[in-house]
Amino acid sequence: MNYLQASIDFLGGPYGLYALGGFYFGSVLIERVWVALKGARYDNADALCSIGLNLMNSVLNLVIGLILPLAIYTLVWEHYRLIDTLPLWVAALLAFLVHDLSYYWEHRFGHRIGLLWAFHSIHHSSNEFNHSTAARGFFLDGLLRTPFDLVGALLGVPPIVFLAISMAKNAFGIWNHASYVGHLGPLEKWLATPLNHKIHHANQPQYIDKNYSQVLILWDRLFGSYAALDVHPVVGLVKPVHDNNPLTAQFAGLKQLRDRMANATRWQDKLAYLWRPPEWSHDGVCRSDCPKYAALAS
Repeated sequence: MNYLQASIDFLGGPYGLYALGGFYFGSVLIERVWVALKGARYDNADALCSIGLNLMNSVLNLVIGLILPLAIYTLVWEHYRLIDTLPLWVAALLAFLVHDLSYYWEHRFGHRIGLLWAFHSIHHSSNEFNHSTAARGFFLDGLLRTPFDLVGALLGVPPIVFLAISMAKNAFGIWNHASYVGHLGPLEKWLATPLNHKIHHANQPQYIDKNYSQVLILWDRLFGSYAALDVHPVVGLVKPVHDNNPLTAQFAGLKQLRDRMANATRWQDKLAYLWRPPEWSHDGVCRSDCPKYAALAS
């Protein structure tokens, strides 16, 4: 229990972000060396774009993605929690389950609501799958996670515990972008392994909107969004982005949303693109960014 308490204090304290950042950059560096030793191909420009997006996102998201959500969580925990005290191991377990389920549903909504997909699609805009891609994102991505996470506060999970578990889970989320990990046998049925997550990043029709989970792939199995390996996953957006400048690549999702809205003349239809799924169109025409529906219609 002392070890658990020490881990919670470290990851949930001021050094947790430094540890997560070190884990990310260390993973990227080790993977790059491994690829070089293997003599395999590695897109340096794409990786540098991902790292640049990560750095910009981290600065812009400090308030929106960390300070403000933590303040709201703390407020709810202090004044509205239903359980006053929890054993540490129970609090850690509850934090894990709440965060993992929260991640699943926020992630799923991020794929199925037009505006949220415009934010989240930046994470999918890389045409590579490796550790550098793990922290590729847009600073407004993940907005819905805060209200979902508040379930933990209501159940009495202390803020430091919830923050520590989220840091540990995010480290797992970095690992499951590993390009050097193959099939892990029985673990594929339980965890969001690199193979399961590579399927999530693929743009083939049978893989789109599948395998949302961060740690437990059981959520996808439970809620009908699981896909096992079929053909080799080809990662990237359906409408690929070939922009390695992080200053412009960060707006790729918003540009694609704008292009879809431009096809409509009525303002009601234009606004519908903000909340309808990304493959939806006002006139029923399946354009180049919705092959899943094109495959079903053919």
